[in-house]
Amino acid sequence: MAINVRNLDYIRSLTSEQLPGIGARLHETLTDLLTAVGNLESQVNGNASGQPSAPPALNGIQVSGANGFLHVAVTDNNPVFRGIRYYVEHDDNPHFSSPQIVPLHDARNVTIPVGNQTRYVRAYSAYDSSGPSAPIYHGGASPIGVNGGGENSGPLFLPSQSSGTGRPGQGPQGPGTIPFRSATGAQPTRGE
Repeated sequence: MAINVRNLDYIRSLTSEQLPGIGARLHETLTDLLTAVGNLESQVNGNASGQPSAPPALNGIQVSGANGFLHVAVTDNNPVFRGIRYYVEHDDNPHFSSPQIVPLHDARNVTIPVGNQTRYVRAYSAYDSSGPSAPIYHGGASPIGVNGGGENSGPLFLPSQSSGTGRPGQGPQGPGTIPFRSATGAQPTRGE
């Protein structure tokens, strides 16, 4: 929601002859507003002048499989803001054509039931209002699949529906690479 600042036209028309000291008082008011916006920006990793930057790429990913499960550990030693979110995606192919997205929120470990299937795994991070960082892949530039092991074939993974403002089958998205998604292209309205 935009900040509503009243009386801007009236303030613009004021002169120092009409109101002695208006310059210093107006400066204090604007400085208070700038401080408040700056505080809010740092608390939510926002950017009042544009889109917040995505976090830096993660430092590493480890994946192990046993008894029908994959265990994933994400390493992130970067300086980050509070509110960072982590995402793991897994797919049956190294091209991630229908990635299953697992939001970790602020955790960096997850156990995923996959049965006795081989899955490829990647991870990335994002802030609530930023695009995602560049993904990192288990195995590096040539992703390596990991088998979950176990006695059964595991779940049938349905087509990916993506996350955030991403479209079905699209990844990596996190909260989304675009600020909104709609069928008409018009920005959704917020409830009052």
